[in-house]
Amino acid sequence: MKNKKNIYIVSRLVKDAIFGMENLFKSLGYKVEVVADNPSLINKLKGSIVIMDCLSLNCDSQGFPINTSSYIEKHKVILSHLSKGSINEANAIQMGCSGVLYDHLRDDEIMKAIYTIQANEYWFSRRNIAIALINLTKFSNPQKHEELLPEEQAVVDSLTERELTILGLVCKGANNNEIADALFISLHTVKTHIYNAFKKTQSKNRIELIYWAMKNGMSELLTA
Repeated sequence: MKNKKNIYIVSRLVKDAIFGMENLFKSLGYKVEVVADNPSLINKLKGSIVIMDCLSLNCDSQGFPINTSSYIEKHKVILSHLSKGSINEANAIQMGCSGVLYDHLRDDEIMKAIYTIQANEYWFSRRNIAIALINLTKFSNPQKHEELLPEEQAVVDSLTERELTILGLVCKGANNNEIADALFISLHTVKTHIYNAFKKTQSKNRIELIYWAMKNGMSELLTA
């Protein structure tokens, strides 16, 4: 993968305790550094992947490291060293985290997670992503969009029929391969249409694309 981001492992543990994770990421060609939990210093660094070691850092009552929100605006934040069910994934998504690395994950699954997050996607269960989207919609209390603002309608109108079809499948949780199979098109074509939809809606990933659809009166795409 080109243009790999640096990885910073934020931990209070001695380096040997997280040597396995550090070594794995280095084997993938990433530049990796173990750093102290210091927002003023880390946020001076170029936008990177920041892995929060929940085992050693001070955490709040929900199990999130207390400085998590300090890194989210600039970096892709991943929570690590957690057991399944120890945090609420939907809350992590709403907070802005990019993923969670549970203790039971194999090395190949961790590798896939890093590549997925590097590609501006999220590493959470689809069910919890859906819950987070519903919560975000309720929180923002969007009004019915019988009449969109002119600039909003212009974006909706700019989507082609094929892009709308693919957006509907994305909203239902289909991955690229499933979309290609459903529409009898190539994987490359799917990626091109999704990229165009991202660009037109100014979305960085699937979650933002789905949320955009919900906010702009296109909820039928979630249920059709």
